[in-house]
Amino acid sequence: MNHDPHDLVGPYALDALTEPERRRFGRHLSGCTVCAEEIAGLRETTTRLALAASRRPPAELRGRVMAEVARTRQSPPPLTRRLPSPREGGLSWLAVAACLVAALIGGGAAWHLHQSAEHAQALNRQVSAVLTAPDAHTSTIRAQGTATVTVVSSRSLGRAVVTTSGLQHLPLAKTYQMWWLGPTAPHSAGTLDLSGKPRPVVIAGMGAAQRFGVTVEPTGGSRQPTSTPILTLGLH
Repeated sequence: MNHDPHDLVGPYALDALTEPERRRFGRHLSGCTVCAEEIAGLRETTTRLALAASRRPPAELRGRVMAEVARTRQSPPPLTRRLPSPREGGLSWLAVAACLVAALIGGGAAWHLHQSAEHAQALNRQVSAVLTAPDAHTSTIRAQGTATVTVVSSRSLGRAVVTTSGLQHLPLAKTYQMWWLGPTAPHSAGTLDLSGKPRPVVIAGMGAAQRFGVTVEPTGGSRQPTSTPILTLGLH
């Protein structure tokens, strides 16, 4: 896939490029002062986001990891002998069919990985657009005692990047919902998915909103907030 090298500034700063892409962009970067300046600013902002979302690992984590290593069987050495081909009668046609099925499944997995990579690159481009906007503003707030929520907003783009750390997991019937608040009635900015690895969320529709808020709502979200916000942040 061909890229305008300047489109890879965000993924490069977020370490989201493949090795060939990183090498190609590195050659471009050596002669492009514009990209170098953008990366310097973007890395400063992403560092602030990472620090806001970071958490100290539990003290017992190292012991659990070492115990798992001790009881995990190591992989056997690779085979050096060539496997017989079907022509030599060493493999049954049933085994050949099984290999073909495995290849098809592997191809499907590769397609899904390709789709995931494209989705990640699209997300990185959206995140970098907000973080590098001239009017980007960062706000961080603590909630629920130890949780942290950071919002980087750009009014010119009408978007914001939201990162969270340590929010309490809710019952299956509940979800966290984000809102644009004031001067008109609140309007939804989507729900937060806390499953899997934490990652930034890009939300749109900022408009003339003056604050960002999060409430606890029924699963699927609500048309209007049904509970008091657990946090609110001012927007610039």
